[in-house]
Amino acid sequence: KPKVLVAGGGIAGLVAAAACRRKGMEVRVFEKVKKYEPFGGPIQLQCNAQGALDSIDPAMAEAVTAKGTITGDRVNGLLDGVSGEWFYRFDTRKPCHDNGLPLTLVLSRFELLDILSNGVGAENIEMGTVVERYEHRGEKVVATLTDGREFEGDVLIGADGIRSKLRAQMRGADPEKPPLAYAGYAVYTAVCKYSQPHREPQHTDPNKVGYQVFLGPKQYFVSSDVGNGEQQYYAFLEVPPGGDDEFAKCEKWENYREMLMDRFSGWAPAVMERLECTRPEDVERRDVNDILPDPRWVDGRMALLGDSAHAVQPNLGQGGGQAIESAYVLADELSKCEGGKGVQNALMAYASRRFLRTASIHGLSRFSSLMNTFYRRHLGDEPYDWYPEPVKNMWNTVAKAKIPHPGSVIGQIALIGTMPIILEYVGAG
Repeated sequence: KPKVLVAGGGIAGLVAAAACRRKGMEVRVFEKVKKYEPFGGPIQLQCNAQGALDSIDPAMAEAVTAKGTITGDRVNGLLDGVSGEWFYRFDTRKPCHDNGLPLTLVLSRFELLDILSNGVGAENIEMGTVVERYEHRGEKVVATLTDGREFEGDVLIGADGIRSKLRAQMRGADPEKPPLAYAGYAVYTAVCKYSQPHREPQHTDPNKVGYQVFLGPKQYFVSSDVGNGEQQYYAFLEVPPGGDDEFAKCEKWENYREMLMDRFSGWAPAVMERLECTRPEDVERRDVNDILPDPRWVDGRMALLGDSAHAVQPNLGQGGGQAIESAYVLADELSKCEGGKGVQNALMAYASRRFLRTASIHGLSRFSSLMNTFYRRHLGDEPYDWYPEPVKNMWNTVAKAKIPHPGSVIGQIALIGTMPIILEYVGAG
């Protein structure tokens, strides 16, 4: 079997290494952090991701289920941000049941990485180092680390993230200028203690409701139960990139929490309740970026994987899911090789099997963000900034009549007809 080198020990790299190892390949992972430690919020794994994990290693999949909090068995969907009324409820159970796959769950990123690294084996992971570049030498590929050491293998997997150095080398680009595509908004995220055993929730029953998206013009608010009485939320604000806007600078407010409470003032009580439960120091901000689909994933014996190949916006919760799917396919193709023979064909087959699906998920994620940020409940609500002042005044007058926005009505009808198809496509894998 081929000897596999993996640049990056995140979700994509670890799943790929575990999958290759299960198929009898020798693997070596190079990860930049010196030690895996708790960071960020929980991650959502839908049925497609869990199905792929189960195909790779049933023990890993069982460990994920044991550590996770299932949200796919509850009410999930879209709501009007101001009134808090349901706009559309998702049936996330149907694609799972129809395809014999597990229900959507969430779990700690740290716990997921712990499960995956155990599947790879600590002896096969080198911590605190980065693959700086690669070189083809005859029938081998050589990875050079930051400290100058070289490792030789039959294949190198570039799972080094959205700012991938290996992608930059492959495409002759500047590694300091990754091809990030700004999504049009920044996200402020936190995990808050929302329900028992911490407190009694007033506006959302987490035993009945799993995942909610509160819609509004120029901003939206996503919240999910993550177990242990906690809720993770993402507040998306339509702002310029770079963190130079008034909300990022936060000079008018004491902290990000106070800024969000001001920005979402007048929204549904369920939104405000989550913000009120948040410790100010727990709110984090980042620009939301993806990468436009580009089929150049393979260079000889080096192939991109995960965010380095197909980073997506977070609206469908499919960043980790697509990385896991791709890792399964990559290991499947490499398992057909005899030693180093056929590796390049295997990598091209992997790319051809995965490109269209990841590009489709990318498009659906982008469309979802547009739908979220352009949502208007009433005709005339929040006139666009580029309207002349007289036109803005006219629409503000119209908004007082509380006429349902035709776009929202049409959108609701469209969701009824298309959402089951989308959920099936995304979830079935």
